[in-house]
Amino acid sequence: MKTRYQFLDVYRGIVVLLMIQGHVVRELLHQSLQSEAFFRAHELFHGITGSGFLFGAGITFGISAQVRWDEYLTFTPALRKRLKRILLLLGIAYALHLPFLSLSKTLTNATTEDWRAFWSFDVLQCIGFGLLILQVAVFIVRKERWFAVSLALLMLVGVYSAPWLWGEGDALPPFLAYALTGNGGSVYPLIPNAAFLFAGALVSYEFLRSVRLGMEVQFVKRLALAGIGLHGAGLILEALPFQVYGNHDYWSTSPNFFLIKLGGIFLLMCGAWYFGRTNFVQRHPRILRWLIILGVESLFVYVVHLILLYGSVLNPDVSVSRMWFQSVNWGGALAAVAGFSMLLIFVAWLWNAFKHSDPILARGLNWWMGTALVVEFITRSY
Repeated sequence: MKTRYQFLDVYRGIVVLLMIQGHVVRELLHQSLQSEAFFRAHELFHGITGSGFLFGAGITFGISAQVRWDEYLTFTPALRKRLKRILLLLGIAYALHLPFLSLSKTLTNATTEDWRAFWSFDVLQCIGFGLLILQVAVFIVRKERWFAVSLALLMLVGVYSAPWLWGEGDALPPFLAYALTGNGGSVYPLIPNAAFLFAGALVSYEFLRSVRLGMEVQFVKRLALAGIGLHGAGLILEALPFQVYGNHDYWSTSPNFFLIKLGGIFLLMCGAWYFGRTNFVQRHPRILRWLIILGVESLFVYVVHLILLYGSVLNPDVSVSRMWFQSVNWGGALAAVAGFSMLLIFVAWLWNAFKHSDPILARGLNWWMGTALVVEFITRSY
């Protein structure tokens, strides 16, 4: 039977709220205020959200793989269902990057910049292809112990190859340049960002072992200590009076910055575990329920917030950003964050309730919407 660990949903819910807050502030806050030190500190804090999603996806994969290991070694119904979900995720990822809701118009009118935006890797592409890499590793390795070793190797290769690979990115074929480096404009290329996903899958092994031994509390404490240690190690290594990795983009490829962010993610996850057990939450259980719903419906909320905030091929001329782009002060931006968050919590709650009340109808609605959009994209001539 499938077990759902509540604090992981709380963690994802917190990451979703941080994502909403960061994106709304960045889009709406007046440009003159974005040069201040406070905003730069905000951006540094906000930078953990994409990595946090990747880490959470890795933990989910790792838990599922351990529970159903034998079913993922051959083409069983469980594996086919997993692969369908990954392909759906990638389909959504690229659909969000389409320049027009028309195949013919895309082929004839899309500019070089449009194609660059389409092929670039965002967090969903990174998660989707990262999960495919993990599933291929399961097929090849086949033994859980060696799979865990392969996770560590994948993580280390992803982290420590980044400074060199980004430097050589212009020599790669176009798709690999988008997939592996940020040289073509990808925000979340696989190198080094997939390492957060591999780290999450690796941590899931220690988590499940601790759960089986009844030592979940001890696991959280060790994870917190590891988070502090990684954070400190990254800061100390960066403070050394010489460059270990040569010239590189610190914010995108530095192994030291990876350690700092991974340590922060560990601490955030521990915070989510403790938050769910505080007296405040016990007195206000609705807050915990909202976070859990956001965590469970994180993909749904992610897609909806992109469409409402930035627009899409469905609403290219109507979006929050188009109406109030960089036009408000901090008070207005934070008010917008509160309103946007409450709206998305409500929408996520409605969708979650609908899925539970009539799962067959919800699944049918998903297929109908997906099929209608694909048909419209293929047949529309403008």
